[in-house]
Amino acid sequence: MRNRFSYFLELVVLVPVFPILYIIGTKLKNNLVKLPPRSEFLKLESSNPGSCLLIIGESTAAGVGATSTERTFASHIFKNLKEQFTIINIGENGLKAENLQSLFRKSENEMPRNFSKTIILIGANDCFRFTPPGKFRTEIESFIHYLVLEKNVEKITIPLIPPVQMFPGIPKIMRFFLGWQRGILTGELEKLEKKLPHLSFENHGGKFAGEFFSEDGIHPSDMGYEQIAAFIATTIEDKSDQIH
Repeated sequence: MRNRFSYFLELVVLVPVFPILYIIGTKLKNNLVKLPPRSEFLKLESSNPGSCLLIIGESTAAGVGATSTERTFASHIFKNLKEQFTIINIGENGLKAENLQSLFRKSENEMPRNFSKTIILIGANDCFRFTPPGKFRTEIESFIHYLVLEKNVEKITIPLIPPVQMFPGIPKIMRFFLGWQRGILTGELEKLEKKLPHLSFENHGGKFAGEFFSEDGIHPSDMGYEQIAAFIATTIEDKSDQIH
């Protein structure tokens, strides 16, 4: 209830300044450095074919900001987990939570029937689009149920929602509202983690210095991807035999 009220209050404050934000956003979009995706679909083969890990999500899964496929989140995860999992990585720039399942189905014929673990990279675009918290939570929960029931996934990890309130490429007034929305959606994931035994929401803190971001001031750099992957790989290793 508190989260819903916060979202309502956010919209009340947002409405009067929306025309200004729209103009700023349009200029930002037109002037933004367009970085190519490096891992929209990526398969990394392990010598242990029975253990498969799915990575799916928005531009961070697509590797936007990385300088090569080898410097993407998926490649770092593969190395940090000592190549013990065959990794299927699917990413799409601009993806929202409501499109996770449709993105998965597009590549389903190229994937194994089952996955033991999944990492979902999501949330930034739902901040930019001010997705209602209830809808965000419902879409995530629906996709998780699908993975558990249809793909036999035992553990699902969602890293923190990207720190949109700190993106250096975005004006401060926009970062204020994005940070507000991020806090609301983070609250939804925290509640979902308590409800679903297969889900681990790794809302870790972190230092996001200038070198964490790529040249567009929005997506992670090579160093940023390395930093995120190192932490997430550790949580997967630590909890590999646990379902909390």
